Amino acid sequence: MSHDNVRKREDFMLDEKHYRELLIYLPEGVVITDLEENIVFVNDEFAEMLGYEYNELIEMNIYDIIPERDTEILTRETAKRTLGVSSGYEITMIRRDGGEIIVRISGVPRRDEQDNVFGTMAVVIDITAEKEKEIELLKLSRAIEASPTSVVITDLNGTIEYVNPIFTKLTGYTPEEALGKNPRILKSDRTPSKTYVELWDTLTAGKVWHGRFVNRKKNGELYWEEAAISPVFDSEGNVTHYVAVKEDITRNVIAEEKLQLSNQDLELYTSFLQHDLRNDLHVLMSHAEAALMMVEEDSRASDYISIVQAASERMVNLLDVFGRPAEINEVDIVEILKRCKSQAEKTHSNLTVKIDINTDKTEVLSARLIPMVFDNLMRNSAKYAEKKVILTIDLTNENDFVYITMHDDGPGVSKEIESKLFEKGASTTGGGFGLYLTKKVVEGYGGTIEYIPNKKQSGATFRIKLPVKPS
Repeated sequence: MSHDNVRKREDFMLDEKHYRELLIYLPEGVVITDLEENIVFVNDEFAEMLGYEYNELIEMNIYDIIPERDTEILTRETAKRTLGVSSGYEITMIRRDGGEIIVRISGVPRRDEQDNVFGTMAVVIDITAEKEKEIELLKLSRAIEASPTSVVITDLNGTIEYVNPIFTKLTGYTPEEALGKNPRILKSDRTPSKTYVELWDTLTAGKVWHGRFVNRKKNGELYWEEAAISPVFDSEGNVTHYVAVKEDITRNVIAEEKLQLSNQDLELYTSFLQHDLRNDLHVLMSHAEAALMMVEEDSRASDYISIVQAASERMVNLLDVFGRPAEINEVDIVEILKRCKSQAEKTHSNLTVKIDINTDKTEVLSARLIPMVFDNLMRNSAKYAEKKVILTIDLTNENDFVYITMHDDGPGVSKEIESKLFEKGASTTGGGFGLYLTKKVVEGYGGTIEYIPNKKQSGATFRIKLPVKPS
């Protein structure tokens, strides 16, 4: 430190009491330095800000309490004040405990009687919390800008102050067109009036409103929105703004409407099946029973009539399945297989079914349509066999699944359709839907079905995996 600076520092120390009385009560930090940034005075607020005692700071230089990355900033600003220019800037300071704070400095040059600059007096304000809020606001702003949902901010009168890019993409209104307007620019006559009454009743009570709008785009097109609108409070608990976050659900609404129409058609179709088809099947079964009494017991005609009876019973049972409400029940897969075996062997005289059970975990949940799966696979085994065919069913268990492996000794699956076996229309004739529907049913119960090629054995092998009842 130069002789002149030492003298000036001693002169300042003599007048320190005067400065203390003037600066001690300031709520902001104050630091006074010489031209080399040696600290010659700090007030209590500055010392407390950094966690130091007054006497410790007096022995330090400003460069001692800033990180190396900010030295260039301090050097530049010090040079300005050396030239007699006041400056304001932000810089990081290091607390005694090693923590960092961000401060805003307003520095003015100190001059002697000859107007020569011999140091700096600076007011220092801790803006760390303010900066953290700025960062959070910046993150929030970027999140809103990039949000896949429409965001609108209004004042208490409903005047639009902000819209994000998705709002413009959805509605067709640019920010310039929307700002200063009321959200009524989107209003259609399809949203009930009571919706708006409930909305304002909820918001004026300081609560968040959830609901649905049918709005109109700039081009006149209608669209549906699922909205959450909430009040924004200031630090004193007063509502200052409203924020609306809205999701375009138009596709979902249209899909729901189409599904409702499809369900209505399906209900009518099911009613038709339940009534008309059931009646026709009962007529067929009664006539088959009468015909059976009119032919010889072991004749070929008797066999044909028995097949007709078994097929008709199967169709009636299937109608019963569709007619029952869906319930989550525990069902033993073995009992289902036994019933399907009995029915299939009655219907197909060339089919023999053998069931091999190698697990005690055979109960599955809600298997209402599973009989269709086994019926279809058994029917295929009989249908594509040139002569008598044996279908072996093996049940095993692994973890929470039961595996049903079904292998017949028939001709197997042709190479030309093996890769597209479960696709709609896949068959040797091109009109197959059985395995496609079978796969959909199995997957609907959380399971899988796969065809297993086997070069060493003839026939077809399918493996079904179904979740069993939790232990």
